[in-house]
Order: sequence, then C-alpha cells, then structure tokens
Amino acid sequence: MSQLVKKYEAEEEVIQRVRRKILEEFEKMKVVIEDAEISVYTVLVDDDVVRLVLIALDEAKQPLSWRDLKKIFSGIVGEDRLRKILSSLKARNIIAELTHTRYSLPQYVPVEEIPKIKNPGIIPVIERIHGKRLQSYEEVQ
Repeated sequence: MSQLVKKYEAEEEVIQRVRRKILEEFEKMKVVIEDAEISVYTVLVDDDVVRLVLIALDEAKQPLSWRDLKKIFSGIVGEDRLRKILSSLKARNIIAELTHTRYSLPQYVPVEEIPKIKNPGIIPVIERIHGKRLQSYEEVQ
C-alpha cells in the first residue's frame, strides 16, 4: 500500500472515531418528549454545538480540516452554523485556525505550525501549554 493510501485511511479512521463520539454525545443532549404516536426532539442551542465542537477537536487529538468537520457534523449541525461556531471559538482564542482551514485545540497545535496560526492571540495560550516562550520560533525553523 502506498503512503498516500495509508495516510488517507488513517485520516478516515480518525474522522469515523470522532463522528461516533459526537453522535453518542448528541444522543445524550437530545430531549425526547413522547406522547402516544408523536415524538418531539429539542433542537441544539449554540452552547450545545460549541460543546460538541470542542469534544470533536479533543477526541481527534490533532487538527481537523473544515472538510473533516463537515463530515463529522453532517446531519447534526448545518454548515453555516458550524462555521459561525468555529469563528466564535477562534475569535475568543479557544481554538486555533491553521493553514488550509484546519482547526485545533491549543494543546494539539503542532509546534512547527505555530508561526502560521491565523489567530495569533492564541499563541500565549499555546506557549503556556508548552511551558516556554516560542516567540522566536527558532526551534521550528
């Protein structure tokens, strides 16, 4: 098997594992009201979606692309709402946006990608996690 095929299969495995976790969490969040032949489910509020996004990024333990996140949240959260939540988390420096529209929790940002972060306000958070100053990025050059 070529390296490219192995990489693709590994990525798909991560996506499927994360999606299973999100579906499990989504099931716990749904409130069901059943009366005779009618079942009513409550809709997710933004705080629920934020929680699911953070769970997904933590479960992946690596940056996830926009394409991957769309697959993971397909049928759960619409693309516009997902994009809005990601933008909000990025603006509050809770998640990092990396090159190629990939998102990550600070602890999973690869050190070599720190200079390319699109929301530099999160860099101090990443520095605290790594326990050192990364301002010069000499270690990644």
